[in-house]
Amino acid sequence: MVKKQNKSFKPAVIYTDPIIYKYLMPASILILVLFITTFKISGDDDIFWHLEIGKFVTENKVIPSTDVFGFYTKGQEWIPFEWGFDVLAYNIYKFTGYAGLSVFRSIIFIFIFYLFIRISEKLKYNSFIVYFILLLMILALFERFLIKPQIISYLFTALTLYIFLDYRYIKRKNNRLIYWLPIIFLLWANMHMGVLSGMVLFTFFIISEIAAFLKPTIFNTATSPITKKDLQRIIIIYLASIAVLLINPHGIYTYTYVYSHLNMKMMEDVFEWRSPFNKLFAGTMYIYIYYTYIASTIISMIYFIRKRNIFSGLTLLIFLLLSFRSARFTIDFMLISSIFIIIALDGLLIHPAKKSFFRNRALKPILIVIMFAVVILLSGSNIYKYLNYDRETGFGVDKKNYPAGAVNFLKENNIVQPDSKPFNTYGCGGYLIWEIPGAMNFIDSRGLSDEIYYNFKTINNKLPGFEQKFESYDFDYILWFYPKLPWNNIELKTSILSYLFKNNEKWKLVYWDDNSFVFVRNDNRNKNIIEQYEYKFVNPYYYIFDKEPLKNATYTDPQRIVEEIRRNYKFNPDGVFIQAMAKSFNVKP
Repeated sequence: MVKKQNKSFKPAVIYTDPIIYKYLMPASILILVLFITTFKISGDDDIFWHLEIGKFVTENKVIPSTDVFGFYTKGQEWIPFEWGFDVLAYNIYKFTGYAGLSVFRSIIFIFIFYLFIRISEKLKYNSFIVYFILLLMILALFERFLIKPQIISYLFTALTLYIFLDYRYIKRKNNRLIYWLPIIFLLWANMHMGVLSGMVLFTFFIISEIAAFLKPTIFNTATSPITKKDLQRIIIIYLASIAVLLINPHGIYTYTYVYSHLNMKMMEDVFEWRSPFNKLFAGTMYIYIYYTYIASTIISMIYFIRKRNIFSGLTLLIFLLLSFRSARFTIDFMLISSIFIIIALDGLLIHPAKKSFFRNRALKPILIVIMFAVVILLSGSNIYKYLNYDRETGFGVDKKNYPAGAVNFLKENNIVQPDSKPFNTYGCGGYLIWEIPGAMNFIDSRGLSDEIYYNFKTINNKLPGFEQKFESYDFDYILWFYPKLPWNNIELKTSILSYLFKNNEKWKLVYWDDNSFVFVRNDNRNKNIIEQYEYKFVNPYYYIFDKEPLKNATYTDPQRIVEEIRRNYKFNPDGVFIQAMAKSFNVKP
């Protein structure tokens, strides 16, 4: 059934889907979102220090203002400005484990997509356009389906957009949703600094409301005139939302700290803070989706300019420009622009007097089949395997992407003490302090300061002067981790590992697998550990690069080689390196 619709901003044609599509389409995409957000924690060290912060705040009833997790950075200025998310995540984990955290993530993303579906249904947009863009949005968010504070920003961004669109185009009078905005911004301000982009959205909305009130014949795209009382009410809510941003443990200083944090030089090395046009992203699915959004946004902006829709046009323009700054902001841009692209495409492609390809009912079953096909492939992680993507459907932690064996070794042998000073690599500092209660780390991905980051980089990459820096910290043990080592074994030679192997009188290798190495200082404290677990000859560095020690041992101590290979093979039977060594030396486990 087709009928005309005269209300501004709503489609010129309302097309009613058969009842089966009314329920099957949203069910299909929400089930898809459920499956695509149900995967094991993999390759993300951040979640572990977020959980450790949540544990610290929960147990100590205090939000720190200086670092409490780094042995060198302890006492250094640090504001955990995402503390609200950390506490929430920790308490979910405390009662439900990693499975509960995964469900929590899925609920958030399901609700985000539900909000976009719901507002599209209220505004009667063409369902094929809606679900096609939502499928595109799944691809846009694919890399960010992580258990991180950013997902709170995605949720509140979607909710804020829903409230604005509902207020302007559905129900202005007696709309109670807008009164929730100060509460949303209060929670948001204590969970993630994406609250600032939310306030930008609100500012654009206020500008458009003022313009529509002052020049209603030019700028009013709402379903009813804006009265002075309406304007006063929304401005009061806007000012209240600004005021609650200061209700956080450190007030306005939180925002100045975040600003200084984002301007650290080390951010140039952080993957997500690089320009989306960096060659690192060339040829990836992400960049092609981003380009698609840029093109769609430009078309949508032209549409909104013609319609004199200030809120939509200004929002798209600013977030498009912001996305050029870093890959991190491209996700916010693609999320926010999705609903406006739906609106614009519906207005541009659906006409009351013309037949439209997008009204073809055969298109909807095609989308449904695609969505359920992807669900089936996700259920066994087959789609990730096909794409050669390091992700696995399920719950818990994908331990092959963490130094799980090395950390268990440290824990079981009581190597970590409250006063221990470790050197750990950048990608495992959070995992270390989370898995071993009371452990301190050298560095983690919080990015506390340029000093600690560049000192770590100097040491790990053996840059000029690294020996002096390394010795100055007086480390007790080394936890070195690199998840892709079997496919990039040059790291054995170019990193601090080669220095440790060459200084084997001072540093003893007591554990290794395909991605992790544990060295302990050769002193009385570690005497028993060294006697029991030292690898004198069998290790990937000697096997691939510095072959002389291993070669000599084949004549001087062949039995030791056999013992070390068997010992490593026993707990690491699938190891690429140990399998190669066992074959080379004809050692049967």
